[in-house]
Amino acid sequence: MEALFQDIRSGVRQLLRDRGSSIVAVLTLGLGIGAATAIVSVVDAAMLRPLPYPDPERLVSVDVEIAQRDGQVFTPSPAMADVRLYQQAGDVFAEVAGWGSEFRGRIVDGPEPERIEVTRFTEEYLSIHGVTPLLGRDFTLDDMHFGAPAVALLGYDYWQSRHAGRREVVGETLRLDDGVVTIVGVLPAWFNPKIPLARPLQVPPAEMAMRGSGRVSVIARLQTGVTTVQAGERLLARVAAAAPDPDVRGTPVRVVVSSVLESALNRYRVTVNIIASAVGLILLLACVNVAGLLLARGAARQPELAVRASLGAGRLRLIRQLLTESVVLALAGGMAGVMLAWLGLNAIVANVPMTLPANAPVTVNLRVLAATVALLIPTVMLFGLVPAVRLSQVRVVAAMANGGRSSGRSLSRRGGQYLIAAEVALAVVLVTGAGLMLRSFARLTAVDLGFNPDGLVTMEVLPIERDPAAHTSYYADLLQRLRAIPGVESAGLVDSFALGDGSSYAGLSGAGARVFTRVARTLPGYFETIGARVKEGRLPTEADYAAGSFGVVINESAARGLFPDGPAAGRQFSQAGAQEPWTVLAVIANLRHGGPLDRRGPNFPQVFLPLRPEAVALDQPMMVVLRPVDGVPVPGDRLREAAQSVGPRVLIERIRTADEWFGDRVITPRRRTVLLGLLGALGLLLALVGVFGMTAYAVSRRTAEIGLRMVFGAQPGQVVRTILLDSAVPIAIGVALGLAGATAVTRAIQSFLFETAPTDAATYASVAFGLVVAGCLAALVPAMRASRVDPAVTLRSE
Repeated sequence: MEALFQDIRSGVRQLLRDRGSSIVAVLTLGLGIGAATAIVSVVDAAMLRPLPYPDPERLVSVDVEIAQRDGQVFTPSPAMADVRLYQQAGDVFAEVAGWGSEFRGRIVDGPEPERIEVTRFTEEYLSIHGVTPLLGRDFTLDDMHFGAPAVALLGYDYWQSRHAGRREVVGETLRLDDGVVTIVGVLPAWFNPKIPLARPLQVPPAEMAMRGSGRVSVIARLQTGVTTVQAGERLLARVAAAAPDPDVRGTPVRVVVSSVLESALNRYRVTVNIIASAVGLILLLACVNVAGLLLARGAARQPELAVRASLGAGRLRLIRQLLTESVVLALAGGMAGVMLAWLGLNAIVANVPMTLPANAPVTVNLRVLAATVALLIPTVMLFGLVPAVRLSQVRVVAAMANGGRSSGRSLSRRGGQYLIAAEVALAVVLVTGAGLMLRSFARLTAVDLGFNPDGLVTMEVLPIERDPAAHTSYYADLLQRLRAIPGVESAGLVDSFALGDGSSYAGLSGAGARVFTRVARTLPGYFETIGARVKEGRLPTEADYAAGSFGVVINESAARGLFPDGPAAGRQFSQAGAQEPWTVLAVIANLRHGGPLDRRGPNFPQVFLPLRPEAVALDQPMMVVLRPVDGVPVPGDRLREAAQSVGPRVLIERIRTADEWFGDRVITPRRRTVLLGLLGALGLLLALVGVFGMTAYAVSRRTAEIGLRMVFGAQPGQVVRTILLDSAVPIAIGVALGLAGATAVTRAIQSFLFETAPTDAATYASVAFGLVVAGCLAALVPAMRASRVDPAVTLRSE
């Protein structure tokens, strides 16, 4: 132990003595450890522990596959009768619950109306998750009966923000747009704290057996020892024997019991594998870098090692000393990594392409940190073993005779070339992946949306009145009021904004063709405001609307589908259930509904119907779209005042720009690009540090040789070219190996790329050229230093 403490003290002194290389080595390790710890901590929160419930591996969802007469198999959403049937299967499940969310939430009626999300679930939902209300009670079976007194549980955040965390809130009432509910409890902070309100899942008796409504999902906890396959087999017999569902014609063929935990893991499995691979490359780069720095720093320690050997230190003793210094270096890097992980965690959380749990903050995971350091210390020792073994092969007489100066061999003939090639190859893989993501994201943001979103401002409004005529009158008056605001160039209104949320669909029939289309409802002015491009006909006007001439606007895809035999303007089509056909007034260019990643594709048919009183949705807000003059946005307070001054009480929701909507549509690709871009930049930085360090090592070993060359007439430029050539060869080899590796590795991110091939030639060429130039520039600094060697001083020291 005394010898070990002696080695540690010596290692610390050595780090303090050679501050330059020590700082570089510590920062290199710190960057590797910090990046790995921060990223893996986030991944751990999102994927490795996404379900903070007791025995999450026993939580399952249950669905029934139905076979129809035409041979097709589909999976309707469960019915409440299914929940009650599964609750009787005590040999399969310990607990069963139904749950669902209201599509548009509920409006809280008060001085300032607000919409809140509402989750509905049955009596065993909380117990399945191991949850006990913080205040009050859970829902009971009696609460589930249709027509039972309306009760609710408050979410923790909503309780704190809207009710000031008062414990007396239990027993009070809350007025919603569908009635008054009594608050019976408060959910704990760790269980989905962002859910404002929970209500019992009540289903009318006539709909108890109705599958496919989308209002019910099933979650259950398996009995100990029962597998998902066994559960499905046992439930199939029960489902088949139950009374048939009159709304779902067909025969149950399979009950699908799926692990909730596996489903959560599978959502991000590819993303996590890619991130983990990138982090592994970063750690490997850091270790290779440190090995090179140790080798470079050891070049100046030959006299010291010779003195130690002459005083009786054996080879094993020297190796132990050098390895102890590596451990000290790793521990210092670990402490720097902790600091960097803590500082960079928020940036990682903001850009990780995964949904993080709302019930637990993401912090630096001590287990992950300990595992990273525990892995890195032996790794650093392993990489430090090569220079340690090499430096321990000191020849005492020769080293002491010339003071440790050695002519050294060219870098291209020494092991340093392998380190440079390895570092560059690893960096090429990382930078290529980042380059592909950047190119993909650039193409994604440059997609033609079919309209001009620049400068657009949107506002969602919904009158509290339950009269359809009052709604249409309010919207028309609101548009006139907004158009009169100074700075507003135009204004329109639609129930489904092109970059917004949600859509409705309908089947339409035209000239002998039936087309399934996306349907939106508008008032005149919308298409002019968003800058839609008219292909046929003309856009509807206020005069058309006032005269009762309700012309329809369709996109190019709908025109081709409904009227494949010719132009669509002026022709008619019909909708099932409509009393009269619609007349096409204009055909516009296809709009990418939902942004560039429209899940139905850029050419999905779409029809814009005029907003009539009979078609007004009393619980769905309309989207007001404004185009300010010269792109200068109108203050939100001004828009809010205008909306409130028109007449009836109105709910005003998100006031946003089109850029914000677009950002939401591409947030996941953006986060992937930022995260992989940061990892690629970090890999490039580490590689350049490695090239610089190994080139400096080569120069220090060849100082006498360089001085002798200059004595015999070598010019500084020739010296620079020689050093650069020695570094350029392994750099070129590393680039070639890295491109070959990237060709295989980048196929893993193919599903993340938009209109970009994983072997995109332009990206590969740019990365290769950039790495060669950057590597040579990193080698240029020590090469320039070598060219300034004073031959007289060098030879005199020899």
